Amino acid sequence: MTAGTQTLSLEETLLEPPALPPPPTRHALFAILIALAALLHVATIGTGDLYSQTEGQYAGAAREMVETNQWLMPTNDGIPRLQKPPLLYWLIIVSFKLFGINAAAARLPGALAVVALVALIFLIGEKLTDYWRGFIAGLIYLSCCGTFLLARIVMPEPLVGAFIAGAIFCGLCGYQRRRHRRVWFAGFWVCSAFACLSKGLLGLAYPAAIFLLLSMFYREARLRYLALLRWEYLAIFLLIAAPWHIWAQWKFPGYFHYLIAREWEGHLWGLSDELRDYLGVPAYQFVLMHLAWLFPWSIALLPGVMFAWRRVMRPHEFNFPDALLLCWMGVVFVPLLFLGQRQDYYSMSMWSAFALWAAAVWGRMPQRWRIAGAIAVGLSGMMSAAAAFFLAHAARALNGNWGTMDTRWTAWKALHDMPVSAWLALRPLVAITGSSLVFFSLVALYFIFKRREKLAAVALAASMVPIGLSMMDGVARASPYFSLANVARFLNPRLDAGGDAIFEGPLDESSSLIFYLNRKFFLVNQNRQRAAPLGTPPVDIFLNEDAVLKKWAQPEAVYLIVEQSRADYWKQLLTSRFHIYHQVITSGTCVVLGNQL
Repeated sequence: MTAGTQTLSLEETLLEPPALPPPPTRHALFAILIALAALLHVATIGTGDLYSQTEGQYAGAAREMVETNQWLMPTNDGIPRLQKPPLLYWLIIVSFKLFGINAAAARLPGALAVVALVALIFLIGEKLTDYWRGFIAGLIYLSCCGTFLLARIVMPEPLVGAFIAGAIFCGLCGYQRRRHRRVWFAGFWVCSAFACLSKGLLGLAYPAAIFLLLSMFYREARLRYLALLRWEYLAIFLLIAAPWHIWAQWKFPGYFHYLIAREWEGHLWGLSDELRDYLGVPAYQFVLMHLAWLFPWSIALLPGVMFAWRRVMRPHEFNFPDALLLCWMGVVFVPLLFLGQRQDYYSMSMWSAFALWAAAVWGRMPQRWRIAGAIAVGLSGMMSAAAAFFLAHAARALNGNWGTMDTRWTAWKALHDMPVSAWLALRPLVAITGSSLVFFSLVALYFIFKRREKLAAVALAASMVPIGLSMMDGVARASPYFSLANVARFLNPRLDAGGDAIFEGPLDESSSLIFYLNRKFFLVNQNRQRAAPLGTPPVDIFLNEDAVLKKWAQPEAVYLIVEQSRADYWKQLLTSRFHIYHQVITSGTCVVLGNQL
């Protein structure tokens, strides 16, 4: 009697998942990673006020949608805001319905998106190599400076990053598994559709370009990813992504034309010309910003990438996992570097790919270059600790020497006008940064000498936990210079009985008022067509100086919010016609003038 044998195909041998169930260690690492992400990003959502610009625009629009029951049309101070699709607004509305209208509820969808993205990083790393790579990559993503700062901002990027990572994960599973391949490829299109419903067509362009490049280099990928072009998948995508855009075109006939003319020609909606000028930073500044956003790993990996690049990149053994991550990073970063508006958070869609790539690089680096990287991180900590002692002198120097910066932009103006006392309040945070980097870099060095590179990576990631929490606290402390929340809290009880609030400046610079102020406000000295290109609000909110003076003469309360640099101008203008002039409150760089005590 002859025993039968089974012959396994090449795909089943190399690409199918292992038959053995994952060990308990894998589940423990996954649970630790998710718990850490929730602790850092969900438990801290109530820290600090929402800033003007992006946060106020999205949270304020969601609040107005709740108050007006306009679920399809986001508005800012009554002005239609159609720059981005509405998925983020809808998620914030759901959060408002569950937890009330507050800053924490506005940040919750983005925080949950970060947790989901970390889970996807783990799963993708596990598919590419093993669960340890997924765990280290998740830690790297969570411990980057940019994740602590930019991923907390209320904007679509964390959501888009999670959906793009979901599309990559589905495409990777479809590539590796013959079984349920149609389901995984359908998941690719669903994730891409929701990414498009969060930010625009880039939600499809990025994952499609990644898999197109892989298909050009690998025959197996070309054969398998050809199935992504089935008409059923395209129908699913259109059913999810198209209806709102069709409604927007029907409601505002110039929507598609404006979308193409302004978005795809490189102009940004809803931003002042000064801010557009700032966003067009030189390429070298854009790269240097990413060295900061990806710190400490941009420093820890630099010796290995520079001096052991053959071992790190393995050009003679370039495989599919390496190509996937490089294509992912290149598709997002290279167009921004050479073609697009160089706005730092636009590259957040590739930070997860960087984390996965960095985990592989750290494992491949020779020991001496790991030591050099850990020492470089420790030296950065020593420099931070030294800076804490000289912060007062640096603050005085900066306050007098911002001439090379474009101080027309609100952020630079706020930094320029921050008093020395505000800078000194950050001294403990800088000291914590230096101490944490020095201590944990020494711990990492110990593990490197013991040839425990995974534990060394965990130590470097741990160094950023107190630093990240300190950065969040620092951002919260600086909120009076970037947010009008305190102004709104002062005005709300005084405007309950009637009256008007007027802001001199672009709508995006006052967007935190949209969220915190309990009534609509007026804008003075602004271009009506630029501020409301696709529709005007029900009440004309655009005033000139004569209209402000007429309101000032009325018995109702009127509060004018201006920059400190404009206060003298308005004082002279008002006192030339009225004897009523009161400077009622100062917050950050803004002054509130009132016609009543």
